[in-house]
Amino acid sequence: MMRVAATGSGRAVWPLLAGIALLLAGLALAAGLPDWARRLPADWQVDAAGTLNSFFSWLSRKAHVGPLAVKDITRALGTAVELPLDLVRGLLAGGFRLRLGGMRLEMAPLPWWALTAVWTLAAHRISGRGGAALVLGSCLYFLLFGLWEPAMFTLASVALSVLVGAGLGLLLGAWAWRWPRLDAVLTVLYDIMQTLPVFSYLVPILLFFGFGPVAALIATVIYAMPPMARNTTLALRRLPQSVEDLATMTGCTPRQRQWLVLLPAARQGLLTGLNQVIMLSLSAVIIASIIGAGGLGNDVLQGLKSMRLGRAFEAGLGITLLAIVLDRMSRAYALHRPRHGRPGRPARLLLGTFGFLLLALLAGQFLPVLRDFPPALTVSTGKMLDDAVAWINLAWQGPIAALSDGTVRYLLRPLKELLLALPWLGVTAGAALLAAALQGPRLALVCAALLSLPALTGYWDQAMISLYLALVSTLIAMVLGLPVGLLAGQRPRLDRVVTAVIDTLQTLPTFVYLIPVVMLFGLGDFPAMMAIVLYALPPAIRYAKDGVARVPPKLIEAADMAGCTPRQRLWLVQVPQALPELMLGLNQTLLMAFGMLVITALVGTRGLEQEALVAVSKAKVGEGLIAGLGISVLSILADRLITAASQRLRQRLGQG
Repeated sequence: MMRVAATGSGRAVWPLLAGIALLLAGLALAAGLPDWARRLPADWQVDAAGTLNSFFSWLSRKAHVGPLAVKDITRALGTAVELPLDLVRGLLAGGFRLRLGGMRLEMAPLPWWALTAVWTLAAHRISGRGGAALVLGSCLYFLLFGLWEPAMFTLASVALSVLVGAGLGLLLGAWAWRWPRLDAVLTVLYDIMQTLPVFSYLVPILLFFGFGPVAALIATVIYAMPPMARNTTLALRRLPQSVEDLATMTGCTPRQRQWLVLLPAARQGLLTGLNQVIMLSLSAVIIASIIGAGGLGNDVLQGLKSMRLGRAFEAGLGITLLAIVLDRMSRAYALHRPRHGRPGRPARLLLGTFGFLLLALLAGQFLPVLRDFPPALTVSTGKMLDDAVAWINLAWQGPIAALSDGTVRYLLRPLKELLLALPWLGVTAGAALLAAALQGPRLALVCAALLSLPALTGYWDQAMISLYLALVSTLIAMVLGLPVGLLAGQRPRLDRVVTAVIDTLQTLPTFVYLIPVVMLFGLGDFPAMMAIVLYALPPAIRYAKDGVARVPPKLIEAADMAGCTPRQRLWLVQVPQALPELMLGLNQTLLMAFGMLVITALVGTRGLEQEALVAVSKAKVGEGLIAGLGISVLSILADRLITAASQRLRQRLGQG
């Protein structure tokens, strides 16, 4: 059995080796190819960016839907979004400024102590003392470091983004479950939305909604909504048929059956989707600050731009705390079961909470001492952190420079030059042949069409630069993550520690990873690679440990009975059987690397991500969308190829 597993897994990797051989052959023959096969001439390229620019210009200025202009519709939508956003922001931090006739009235926001008390008690009710301590500590951090107001602005934007994104996702997911044809269309749309960099659709959003928090909120909703829709559809499909039969027997209409029975029964899956919406909304706060979202994201962005990295670190840690709190509370609520037998108590609690906040709000209007946190109690470690980083860079200048320069010279630059030297036609043909070997001609045609897009639009070189950075980061993340995951999969104590660490890493917003690497290594491809590796490391570890832990016990017993040592059992039985899981880990690691890639444009990378960022600054809709679609193409292509390879491995190993 062990021999079969090893042989099957060895045969299953031959398409990958064939693809590498074809790639090297294409490089060797590149000098003899015609110019058009290496790079398409400008005359042959499609001016898709110019066409998109003209279309969006017409859409934003002249297009009408019936008697209404599109710009009037978007302005009305923006106003509808702005009103609740201003209300929540005003209550949490900004206050209100009103004009009544010739009078100007000002109303202070809810006092910090009232919000802290309510949130701490709510956390205690949901997750006990640990949750209450986490919430209380986070609130004290925001107060002591002078981050209360930006933190409340961020919380207000995230709260509304989650509310709108979860609502839209719930509707789309329910409709997709009901109509499979709609689900097929939406799945493709979700793939594009989740792989298209946020920078790419910031420009059209700016075009229609202008600069400010409203545009930022809409961009965040678009970015964070797909997981809720996917989880809703998946949760409904996983329900036992008996639940639907029971609803039908009780006389429910189709609409009642869906909204009053099936969706409540799928509560666990829906809350998982809600958790993902929360985390994605938080990860977008810094990107959204580019178009005027404000809050903690703006503090991080301004700190990075001015190299005030200490202040950026404080704000980044604030975003991290906010992410951890929302993640822990949403998870705890998903597992929380309400106590029965005391009807009316939740209503009394809500009424009491409302009354307490109302009294606190009134007290804050007349007693400033109860409204503002004392400035004398605030502290800042920004200068201390900047000085510490300067000392580290000075004291460790030699090793840091050696590590950075050596990696660039011997790894990054050679791989970059290799990919740039490859002809587009050879790469496209090699990927298509690999796809045909893995899954047949249909996937081959998809791969050829996807890879032709950057060549036809004139973005091939930028695509190869983005690909090289994602590939090398994924390789390093797998080299670092696989040993840790394999060890954790065999040692329960280590598994608990590793799981806690990677769970924490996965709650960190993407921009937070930039701060320490910029502090130590400055700007360029090396710090960008380090940030991508840190961000993409958790799935490499998680899938490795889960794959090893899920190997059937009978195979492990057979290896022990055959006299295998623990090392032989690992490499001859467990690892070959876990190869499909490891391939899925590689897939997720690579997709996360592409997801982080767009953030690295802020530290000086020069691929498609930089083109998307420049498009935002110059308001070029077409260039931003085409560059973003190029990153989507690479992500989707990698996902399809690795998924196909994983399926072949499962078949050869008899795992279905």
